[in-house]
Amino acid sequence: MTKIISIFNNKGGVGKTTILWNLADAIARKEKRVLMIDFDPQCNLSLAVLGTDIFTKTLPTQNVPYGTTIRAYLQRFLQNTGGFEFFSHKGLHTHSKAEIVAGDFWLNVYSESLSVGSDLLTGTGVAKYVVLRDLIDFANKRNDVEPYDYALIDLPPSFGALVRAALYSSDYFIVPCTSDTFSAYCVGLIGEMLPGFFQDWHSGFQRFKSSNPYLTQYDELGSPKFAGWIFNGFDTRNNQLVKADQIHHDKISDSIKTDLIQRLNGNLCLGLPNNYQIGQIEDMNVLVQNSIWQNVPVSQLKNFRPIKTLQGSGNWAWNQLEQISLLKDSFRELADNIIKYCI
Repeated sequence: MTKIISIFNNKGGVGKTTILWNLADAIARKEKRVLMIDFDPQCNLSLAVLGTDIFTKTLPTQNVPYGTTIRAYLQRFLQNTGGFEFFSHKGLHTHSKAEIVAGDFWLNVYSESLSVGSDLLTGTGVAKYVVLRDLIDFANKRNDVEPYDYALIDLPPSFGALVRAALYSSDYFIVPCTSDTFSAYCVGLIGEMLPGFFQDWHSGFQRFKSSNPYLTQYDELGSPKFAGWIFNGFDTRNNQLVKADQIHHDKISDSIKTDLIQRLNGNLCLGLPNNYQIGQIEDMNVLVQNSIWQNVPVSQLKNFRPIKTLQGSGNWAWNQLEQISLLKDSFRELADNIIKYCI
């Protein structure tokens, strides 16, 4: 069965999209089938993986009115017109075992259609909040296609309806955090909000089950397990965190334990490290711009020449090649931990 994982933080700029893309590529290189789902109306993941030209071709046209994005499934679902369609795309330079369901600005419309009061708490619109689970199940049932091993969901930085829908559909969630003053505070906000999210699902689902006692497809949903956090965007000196980053790291680690874990009532993966950290990604600096502009995962940049307007020359410096190698190892280790803990 596909393991569905949301990469979530209500704070913007923590590297959710970049981490998800490079993590998907790293997992795929371990011979696992991975589906990336761009559930953010900004569509940054789609642009990074596919490039502007290919992504533009996925959008609706007169001949393809729903496009070949996530909208092709969701709009038919929302309007109850039937004839569901699933489209996935392969990135220009991402491993072939990793595919993406492209995003669409139309996701704002889907978000506005979701009402906690009239859909969720009444139990009458539960299916709208777990539509991503249905989409993945639909994709896995296609003829002559192996099921996906993992689905990774990219989300907007908010506590809005799309985030709820992704979390309710997920088996696990991961929290990326950056080395800055606000990250520990935002972890606390996550700890405050998620128990309420899960209680809302429980209340609505009980009403749903009272009317549908023999329908079991959603019984295990609505309360994803915490699968750890990722420390992102730090600097090192002599293979050690610089002092400021170490201070931020320790504050985030403390907040994870006191403000998040204690409020999850044990709803987390077994065997996680004592500090619940499953990965760390050093600041990518100019590499991340090269990666996005060329639609190349960071781990594969050594096979491509740097963009002169970013680099100032046509070749990577030795220290940049070393950084690419270190980042490749970091994402490989993160992929190993996902496979280890999300079982």
